[in-house]
Amino acid sequence: MTDTSGVIDTSGEIDTSGMAGLTGSPAEELGAAAAWERLRRIRTAGDAEAAGLVPDGHGGLRWGQGASPQAAELAERYPGLCLAGPRVAFAQLGQSLDGFIATRTGDADFVTGEEDRLHLHRLRALADAVLVGAGTAVSDDPQLTVRACAGRNPVRVVLDPRGRVPLGRKVFTDGAAPTLWVVGPEGQRALRGPDTGAGPHVEVGPNVSVGPHVDVLVLPDAAAFAPSRLLDALARRGLGRVLVEGGGVTVSRFLAARALHRLYVTVAPVLLGDGVPGLRFPGTPVMRDALRPPLRRAMLGEDTLFELDLRVPGAQSGGPPDDEDPGARQARGEGEHPVDHGRGESLSGA
Repeated sequence: MTDTSGVIDTSGEIDTSGMAGLTGSPAEELGAAAAWERLRRIRTAGDAEAAGLVPDGHGGLRWGQGASPQAAELAERYPGLCLAGPRVAFAQLGQSLDGFIATRTGDADFVTGEEDRLHLHRLRALADAVLVGAGTAVSDDPQLTVRACAGRNPVRVVLDPRGRVPLGRKVFTDGAAPTLWVVGPEGQRALRGPDTGAGPHVEVGPNVSVGPHVDVLVLPDAAAFAPSRLLDALARRGLGRVLVEGGGVTVSRFLAARALHRLYVTVAPVLLGDGVPGLRFPGTPVMRDALRPPLRRAMLGEDTLFELDLRVPGAQSGGPPDDEDPGARQARGEGEHPVDHGRGESLSGA
C-alpha cells in the first residue's frame, strides 16, 4: 500500500502505570534490570521523580535508593535522552580507533563489543523509529529490533530514494516490527519483482509485494530527503524520537545538516588500516573552528563511548526544541550541506 500521509501505529503511548510498583523499599538495592524497566518508561520530569530518580547535586540524576553499580551507570547514561522531549534525533556509530565502521569488504561483525551492542539496543528501545540508509539495509540486512534488553521495537525506517533494497531483506519479510519504506519517484518506478509467496502482502507496484507490516512513503523529490524535512515527515506520523543508526553516510548527512541533537560514537581498540569510513562531513580549514561539542565518556567493556551533546550553544546552530520537557534541561537543529563519502562518493546514495 502506497500513501503519502498518515500515522503508523506504534502500539500506543508510553505506559507509566507500572512505575508505582517499581520503586520498592529504600532498603532494597536496585538492580540493573529493574533500573532499566524504570528508565525506559521516563519521558517527563514527573516520570523521573515517580521512578525514584533524584538530583545528584552536579546537574544530573541518581537513584534515591541504594543501587548496584550497573544500575547507577544506567542512571548516569540515559535520563538525558529519556527527558529530551517528544522531538529528538540521535545517532549511534561503532568504529575502530582509526575511524572505520567496517573492513574494506564491508565486514562489521563486530567492530565493537557486546556491551556496545546492548547500549545500541537500549537506544532503539528509547526511540519511536530507527532509521537506516539503503546501503546499510543492502549490506548488513539488519533486523533493527530490540532483543538484548527489555523494550518495544521501534518503527523501522529505510531510506531508499531509488528503490534498490531487495524485497528479501528482513525489514520487509520478518514482520517483527512496523517498517516504513521511504522512496522517491525514481524508487517508486523501480519497484519491480515477483511475489515472495510469503503469505499476506500489500501491493506496492506491478508484481511487487511485501509483508503487511510494511508501509511505503513516496517523497516528491530529492529535496524532501533533506534530514530536517525527513524528520518533520516522520513526526507527522507520530515518530518524533528518531535513532539514526547507519550507516556512516546517513549519519554524516544528518550531522552535516545539523539535524542531530545527540551523537553516540563508540570506539573499539582495534586498527583496520582502511575500510568503510564512519563520519565524513565538510571540515574546517583551521582547528579553532572545529566542532567541539560538550561530551561525556564511559567505558563499555574494552570500548569507549563518547556521548556528544549537539544542541547546546556553540555546538551547532539552532536552539532547544519548543517541545522539550522543561524539567529535563538535557538536550539542547537545520540546513543541508553537500558531503562527500570516502573518495568523493556523493551522500545522495545513502
